[in-house]
Amino acid sequence: MNLIYLFTNFVIGTCIASHMAVIFDRWENKNFIFSRSYCKYCHFELSLLDEIPIISYLLLRGRCCYCKQPIPSELFLFELVAGFAFSLIDFSSINGITNSVFLSSLLLTAISDFYENEFDLLFLFPAMFIATFENKLSAFTTLDFISFVSIISIFCWNILKHKMGLGDLLIYLAIASYLTPSTANIIFLFACFLLLLFFAIENNDANYHYPFIPFIFLGLIFTQFLN
Repeated sequence: MNLIYLFTNFVIGTCIASHMAVIFDRWENKNFIFSRSYCKYCHFELSLLDEIPIISYLLLRGRCCYCKQPIPSELFLFELVAGFAFSLIDFSSINGITNSVFLSSLLLTAISDFYENEFDLLFLFPAMFIATFENKLSAFTTLDFISFVSIISIFCWNILKHKMGLGDLLIYLAIASYLTPSTANIIFLFACFLLLLFFAIENNDANYHYPFIPFIFLGLIFTQFLN
C-alpha cells in the first residue's frame, strides 16, 4: 500500500483522536465544537502550532508552552493509537467514511472508559446505529450464530452477577453485528490477552478495576492489520 496514503490516514487518525479527547473533556459543557482549545491549568488559548497531534507534544516535551504544566501523556498515546487505527481506511468511499465514524465512536467510548471506568451511552450511539443498519446478519454462518448467542449469554450471566458492565455487551453486539461474530471474538481475545499482559506488568492490587474498552479498541486495531 502507498506509504503516502498510509501516512495521510495516520495523520487524519491522530486529528480524530485529538478531537475525540476534546469532546470527552468538554462533554458536560457542550462547548467542544466552536470554542478554542485552552490549557486546563493556565486557561491560555492554544495556537494551531500548539495543537498539532503528536508533534506538538514532542516539541513541547509534554508541557504547556505558557505555564510549563505537564500535558497528559495519555493524550499522546490516544493520538498515536488512533493514527494506526485509521491508517487502513479508504476515506474516499462511503464504506470508509462509515468505518471511520464507527471507529470514532468506539474511540470516544474507550477514552471515557479509560478515565472514568464508564461512558455516556451517546458516545456509543453512532456505532450502535451503524451496526444496526449496516449489520452482517445475513452473512452469519451457523457457527457465527452459535458463537453469537453463546457469547451474549455469557455476557448477560456476568452482568447479572455484577462481574461485568453492560457497556462491554453493547460494544460486543456492535462489533459482532458490523464485522461478524468471528471477528468480534478475535478482537475480544486480543483485548483479554493485552489486559492480562498489562496486569502482569503493572502489578496493581488484584481488586483494581481496569478499564476494558481501551483494550478492545487495541484488539480491533490488531485485527485490522491481520486481515
